Amino acid sequence: MKPSLCRPWLLLSAVAITALSGLTVAAAPAYAAGPHITVTGGPGEIMVQGGGFNADATVRIEALTPDLSRTLDTIYVKANWIGYLDQDTYLNDFGGYIGQVWVAADGAPGPTAWARTQVSPAPFIMVSGRTPPNCDGTIDVFGYYFQPGATVRVDLMFEFFVMDTFYATVNQYGGVWYPYTLSLTPGFDGPVTVVATEYDPYGQTASASLSEAC
Repeated sequence: MKPSLCRPWLLLSAVAITALSGLTVAAAPAYAAGPHITVTGGPGEIMVQGGGFNADATVRIEALTPDLSRTLDTIYVKANWIGYLDQDTYLNDFGGYIGQVWVAADGAPGPTAWARTQVSPAPFIMVSGRTPPNCDGTIDVFGYYFQPGATVRVDLMFEFFVMDTFYATVNQYGGVWYPYTLSLTPGFDGPVTVVATEYDPYGQTASASLSEAC
């Protein structure tokens, strides 16, 4: 294992950064010798795939800011018996950071593999409903920053009970917008939570609550 990736000057020279700065994904071909990775950035997460490591090697994967001055997230994964990362591997603890990111994967036999991508805002939803005496039994849902074209499942919940569900295809702007509406159980009056789950490639979840809906 190489020295800490928190000291990027030991891992990547200024010349190499300049040479790679024009690429959105810098990765060796799948057949190349030695470690190589590809990365897919999205709303609040980066999916990492790669190979060329030693069998069963422990691989340290880090996301860093473009100038390599700050480490955003670090995970450790294990390569499989042929040296590939065959599990779902995600970096997703960026503390709200949005923008360009370098990803470094450090594991035997080396050298460190690098790739670059973009992190967009994590998805979120807003909900609105009615309170007495203006009850109409519905909740309106608006969602933003999902992956365009992805399918999102939206559940209306009271504690662990699901009262209603709809599926939406995210539009070209990453939105799940009105007139998406959920229906309360007839006669219900109380707190609710709406949970939106985006299917692959990111599998992220966003939620919002109302203290009273009827």
